[in-house]
Amino acid sequence: MEQQSILSFLTTSRAPQRSPRPQNSRSGHPYQDNSNSESHKKHHSKGKKYSNNKHRGPNHRRNMDLAKVAHETKAVLPDILADIPNFDATKSSLTKLDDTDALSPADCPGFKSKASIKVLDMDSFDAALHLDPTYNVQKHLTSSPPTPQAPASNSVLVLNLASERSPGGGWQKGALAQEECLCYRSSLSLSLPRSFYPLPTLSAIYTPNVVLFRSSMASGHALFPTAQLQDASSLPVVSVVSAAALRKPALSGDKTTFKHMGARAVTKRKIRLVLRLAARNGHSRLVLGALGCGVFANPAEDVAKCFAEVFDEAEFQGGWWEEVVFAVLDNVNSASGDGGKDGRGNFGLFYRDLHGKVV
Repeated sequence: MEQQSILSFLTTSRAPQRSPRPQNSRSGHPYQDNSNSESHKKHHSKGKKYSNNKHRGPNHRRNMDLAKVAHETKAVLPDILADIPNFDATKSSLTKLDDTDALSPADCPGFKSKASIKVLDMDSFDAALHLDPTYNVQKHLTSSPPTPQAPASNSVLVLNLASERSPGGGWQKGALAQEECLCYRSSLSLSLPRSFYPLPTLSAIYTPNVVLFRSSMASGHALFPTAQLQDASSLPVVSVVSAAALRKPALSGDKTTFKHMGARAVTKRKIRLVLRLAARNGHSRLVLGALGCGVFANPAEDVAKCFAEVFDEAEFQGGWWEEVVFAVLDNVNSASGDGGKDGRGNFGLFYRDLHGKVV
């Protein structure tokens, strides 16, 4: 999906000044995203001519703008975290599949109403906020530690489609993929230490504390109002599991499936680890994604089927999940007629295989 350009407020890389707290930003209230204001509407460049030099094209300009977003994110993070000293944004753990056991039915919370998967053409963090717009720093710090048997008060868990080579992918250079989009908006990058990399093939990083403080790229990466204040306790919080897909595996002749069953089996093992980490850490509300179906060139329809097959395994039956969402931005232009839920893009392929599936 072609993303929109960064807005005019990014013409300076200087960190924003804090302003007095408005009356509607009391501690404990859900975040309020004011990114629809006039100052945050997208700007179009009309009538400009670009040279054939690849470094002068719109993609280069977009990357430069995103690098400014990354710079601003790094600049405002220390002040935000200083205001919430008990919130450890660096906390994370690396887990290998071989070090985990299958989930025990005795630990299952046993939700009576099973989850019906929803596939949304939406940013991953926006999908998490859609599931729970009220879960914030204050609630996160005062809640009892979650367990598999008592997950109700826990944060939404978001799957980061990670690079196995570099923490946060290329977010500091203005790269644009799902992982970078998460880092632009949050504290996620602080919990991805270089010492974990390169990630072992069958491993994942679990980050329990990720604070969000700006809107999505489509909304101009506007800072949430409370991100500019001395009190950051009302900022939204999620947890994240970072897992890397296989990088450009061999595909079938028509590019719709994995060529080798071994690669497919590895993908299912990666998914299995993600679900185990979710359940073991008391997360019953999940935002998953099209694992490896971008620049890593995994076959979207086959990956969607892998997710469906793993959810159907006996280990994950019995009521582990309250809500499961797949946030899959459509990578096909809807104007072409090939996008949407009936289209040939990642969103359409995942929608037809997973939307409405009961797990």
